[in-house]
Parts: sequence; C-alpha cells; structure tokens
Amino acid sequence: MPSPSAVPPVVIQRAPEGGANTAAAKAEKDPQFAYTLAKGLEVLRAFEPASPTLSNREIALRTGIARQTVVRLTRTLAQLGYLRYSETAARYRLAAPVLSFGYPLLCQLGVRQLARPYMQELADFARGAVSLAVRGGSQLVLVETCMDRNAPSGRPDVGAAREFHNTSLGHTYYCATSAAERADIDAMLRALDPQAWPSLQERLAASRVQFDAHGYCIVATPSAGLIAMAVPVGVIDDERIVLNCVMAQFQVQPDTLEQQIAPRLFNLVRILRDATGAQL
Repeated sequence: MPSPSAVPPVVIQRAPEGGANTAAAKAEKDPQFAYTLAKGLEVLRAFEPASPTLSNREIALRTGIARQTVVRLTRTLAQLGYLRYSETAARYRLAAPVLSFGYPLLCQLGVRQLARPYMQELADFARGAVSLAVRGGSQLVLVETCMDRNAPSGRPDVGAAREFHNTSLGHTYYCATSAAERADIDAMLRALDPQAWPSLQERLAASRVQFDAHGYCIVATPSAGLIAMAVPVGVIDDERIVLNCVMAQFQVQPDTLEQQIAPRLFNLVRILRDATGAQL
C-alpha cells in the first residue's frame, strides 16, 4: 500500500508561554532543512479562530521563536501580503493571499465534489455534520464538510483542524494507516504531551480493537455534548482520507450510530471507492 506522504512531516511544537525554543531549533541540524522558512510558516500557524489578531510578543510566546526574529518575520510576511498590520492596535492578522495556498489542493481533491451531495444527505438525516479530512502534520484538516440545513450556525468549515488524540477522525486515521505511520504518530503524540501519552495510548489501543471489529471508531466529546463516528475512505492521490459524522449526544439513541449511521457511512465509502479507485 502506498504511503500518503513520501516525506514525513516535520513537527515544530508550540512553546508554552514564557518562550522556549522550538523543537526545530533543538533538533539535529539538517543541511537540507530551511529553518528560517519553517519559522515563518510557524508564525502563520500561530493565528487561530479564537485569536485572529496577535502582537509580535504573543506570536513569540506561542511559537517559542525569539521576539527579534518574530519582528523580522512578521514584517517580511506583511510586505509579501500574507499578514496585515494594524498601526493603531499594533497587531497582525492573516491576509487573504494565505487562502490561495490551499486552493490547488482543494481542486486536486475531486472526491470532495463527488462526495458532497451524499454528505449533505447524511448530514440532514443525522441532524449533524459530515466531514472529509486528511492529515496535516500533527492534526487532521477538514477538506470538505456539510451541515444539517436546519442546524444553527457554528458549522465546521474547510481548513478547520482536528486533533489526533480526541476525535473520531484522528483515531480512525491512526487505525487505518500503516504500522510505520502509526509509529510516527505515536512518537509525535508522545513528544507533544509526555504526561498524557500513557492514557492516550490506552485510548488509541481501545479504538484499534473497535476498528478491527467493526471498521469504525466512535469518540465522544462530553464537554461539547457531541459524539462522532468515523470510517476510512482510503488513499486517493497520495492522501489518506477519512470520513466522519458528528451528532449531538442528546439526539443519539442506543442503536443510532451502529444501526443507522454506520451503514450509511459505509455505503458512502463504497460509492467513493468505486468512483475513485481509492486504495485501502
């Protein structure tokens, strides 16, 4: 089975407040690795939906990059048009050209257009959200999503990130991929949070048992009142794709996921595999 990524991603860990060095700076020097470029990309990654504007100091604290370096990087990114600076607030925000980076990838993933009407039908049936996701380094990234038409605002959107450790998408990707990539994900998750790793390792092992028996993973998020089921679609154009359905827990009856949602997810996967030739 082909690997979804010929070159494993380099993960630069975000530093805790106080400003530690990035993992890339601590790593053994790679003569082929452009560390300045990596730092510039990490500056862009520092912006999140909950914090759309940041000062240089805040970026330095989030990334662990020295403030003087951050000042040079943000100035350069602003001159290139990827950041916009507010003189009055002394803060930066992402600018529209950043969106252009993802557009070629979205166009390449023709499975999105093929899946969309079926995903919308399932979202309406489940009164929830249905999404396709691929791996993006240390997270899963949504590349297509449909929401129940009668649902309130707050829908997930293309480009939103989902974590490996606490989502059905993450657990399913982990279970469906190769042993080599699982080992890579294990090392990444252990490095990101060594104290939480033993507990997470147990949860991932439990998900593998469920996946091997049923072909899906179910992960609840009690704090958000949500529960989700995910299944693998397969590898299309060198991207391993996973599909999920998220519902409000209060809507879920004892047989809802296994008897109603799972067959519909598997049927959608069959349609996509037949149409695209996706490899397992």
